[in-house]
Amino acid sequence: MIVHCLKTLSLRGTIPAAVIGCLFAADPSQAQAIDGEILHSSFAGSLLQRGDSDEEILRRFEVQMLSSGSQHFFHVMDDIRVGCPWPDSYGRTGPAIPPDSVQPHLVYPYDGNTSVIGLSPLIVSLPEAVNADASWNQAGWQMTAIEQRNTDGVPTWTVEAREPQGRQQTLTVDAATGATLRAEAEVFMGQGDQFQLTLVRTSVKPLDAAVVAQVTELQRELLTLQAVLKRRPDAFQSELSARQVADVMAAIDRLTALSKDTPLDSLVKQLTTDAEQQQKRLVSIASRAGELMNSAAPPFALTLVSGGTLESASLEGKTVVLHFWDYRDTPLSEPYGQTGYLEFLFSQKKKMNVEVIGISTNPDFQTSDNLSRGRRSARKLSEFMNLSYPIGHDDGSLLKSFGDPRDTRGELPLWIVLSPDGKVAHYHAGFYEVDTAQGLKELEAVLAEQSRVK
Repeated sequence: MIVHCLKTLSLRGTIPAAVIGCLFAADPSQAQAIDGEILHSSFAGSLLQRGDSDEEILRRFEVQMLSSGSQHFFHVMDDIRVGCPWPDSYGRTGPAIPPDSVQPHLVYPYDGNTSVIGLSPLIVSLPEAVNADASWNQAGWQMTAIEQRNTDGVPTWTVEAREPQGRQQTLTVDAATGATLRAEAEVFMGQGDQFQLTLVRTSVKPLDAAVVAQVTELQRELLTLQAVLKRRPDAFQSELSARQVADVMAAIDRLTALSKDTPLDSLVKQLTTDAEQQQKRLVSIASRAGELMNSAAPPFALTLVSGGTLESASLEGKTVVLHFWDYRDTPLSEPYGQTGYLEFLFSQKKKMNVEVIGISTNPDFQTSDNLSRGRRSARKLSEFMNLSYPIGHDDGSLLKSFGDPRDTRGELPLWIVLSPDGKVAHYHAGFYEVDTAQGLKELEAVLAEQSRVK
């Protein structure tokens, strides 16, 4: 059975030859599950940046995989503060899983942007008669066998795996089981800055038979919860909607009972803590909404990125949607897509005397040196998304007057609806859940109510 050899992993991210020998010398028969058994594999990973004379480890992380036959369940243990949010940190993996499903990945903030970094396949489906230069596809990856090796009596294959985006990884794969034992990849972030991602299997062992049924049921419950949450596969926001938080809270007691004394106990504890914190955030947001409701909106003047100004006095008699967001063209990540739904809603409702105004919170607008860059970025996004509603900015005072949700652990965007008489009729912090058939259903209902009030 493979033991925890990699505790000797050096601070420079390198792995001593003796450790690699220990890893591959394990009896391969111990890495094959028998009927009714679940194998628990553990992996250690790091994200490195090479300097002129040294290497800096930017992120350490762990991955665990629970395998039963051809079914494989993964859980990535990333940085709980800024790393992969727990709803996206687990799921099914393996050769038969669709490439658009959630797969093991890291979330890493770098150079003002957030990068989603896919990890290597944990299981490789080697062809039956694999030989050097053999190529095949696996869940969106292009695989090529390079050479077979025999390390301390254990046959392994070196495999090159290429993603659709072109990023290439080098895998060391157990020839008998297809399990990835080691992976190395070059990662590029920011303005082409180069990093190295490494992942090494540190142990594999069968779960105690007493918890196999318990863990099997726990996996089903977690996957059901993930499906109910309906998060996008490319999401990286930690914020959940009120509906999603309620769904998590409803499942916590069952998940807690099932996770006791299992490898997934840490995941359930993390989601429990997060849900409780998000409940507090929602209470704070609801409190602020209650304070503002039916109060007169402050007067304002916005500088438009297209030129000119827009003053609140010109909006009298209209239902107004104020959409506070950064309006930057990069990175194009959620919830940028909601601007498209907002544009569609605007085009449908403007005949009902509805005005939509985007208000950029891009920090570039707060300094004269970066003002032009902020305007260019907003214009590029507007052109890319074909937005017809105006986008403006001020010195940040309007957002502050309504209450910046980030001050209470919330997130932008912030949506404010003003009634025709200039009073606050709706306050929503964070993204809306998008109905694929009806778009921004919740916001549309608010605007419909305003039209009836008139």
